[in-house]
Amino acid sequence: RVTNTATLSKCHDITTFTLHVERLAEPVITGENGSNTVCVDVDGTTDGLLLDSGVAPAGHSYRWFLDGVELTDADPSSGTYLAVSEGDYTVEVTGPLPNACVSDLSAVFTVIKSGMASPVGAGYYVTNYFSDNQVITITVEGNGEYVYQLDEGPTQTSPVFTNVSPGPHMVRVYDVKTEFSCGVLPIEGVSVVDYPNFFTPNGDGFHDTWNIIGLQNTGSVIYIFDRYGKLIKQISPDLESDGWDGTFNGTPLPADDYWFSVTYPEFDGTTTVTREFKAHFSLKR
Repeated sequence: RVTNTATLSKCHDITTFTLHVERLAEPVITGENGSNTVCVDVDGTTDGLLLDSGVAPAGHSYRWFLDGVELTDADPSSGTYLAVSEGDYTVEVTGPLPNACVSDLSAVFTVIKSGMASPVGAGYYVTNYFSDNQVITITVEGNGEYVYQLDEGPTQTSPVFTNVSPGPHMVRVYDVKTEFSCGVLPIEGVSVVDYPNFFTPNGDGFHDTWNIIGLQNTGSVIYIFDRYGKLIKQISPDLESDGWDGTFNGTPLPADDYWFSVTYPEFDGTTTVTREFKAHFSLKR
């Protein structure tokens, strides 16, 4: 209604028109499966994290930003973006035509970089061989933050384990940088270096052979002697060797104490030193 107020009769007229209202898009970024973590290997490779703007394409166009800088590799017609870098992501949505209204920037979505641990060398080393206070140190690298678990024991933030029993163990390294873990690294065959005090080669399947535990794949060689210093056997502690079966040239030897010597490399985390160890053990029948 339009009224002419300059007239005494207040002449007026009424007309109609159509008002077109377009609701602004309201983008809210989410990560695939609810994650906010992009997992990156030590060598830099990653599958990335798919981000969703929360606005279906349907004629919209998109501008993605990382730390305030527009991402030139983003597809302007796609409501998703594959993030491969950590940082603060935002998105702006335009459209649809003909009005092409421009949304406010979305709230910041922070992507965190992490990664599964990767072993350095064998993934561990042992110090204080043959002692009662041997130490196992786990050596890994990666983009995550890690905790360590020996067998089924509790997790710990330190990569150092003490008072470990002889024999093979499993250490698991967990990525705990975010609640969306990038995976668990298992390290098998972790062992202190020790030897049995006795063995019983009677064919019952228990303690039938003797060998040093924990020197596998080091190239070490063990020499076994009788009480008179006669060389009885030369063996390797490598995995393919079962050890000594208590015979000399195929003939079973009597129950007695036997001596051994072994030369081995020991790594302390910085350097490798060649050492020698001598002791004795018992053959029981």
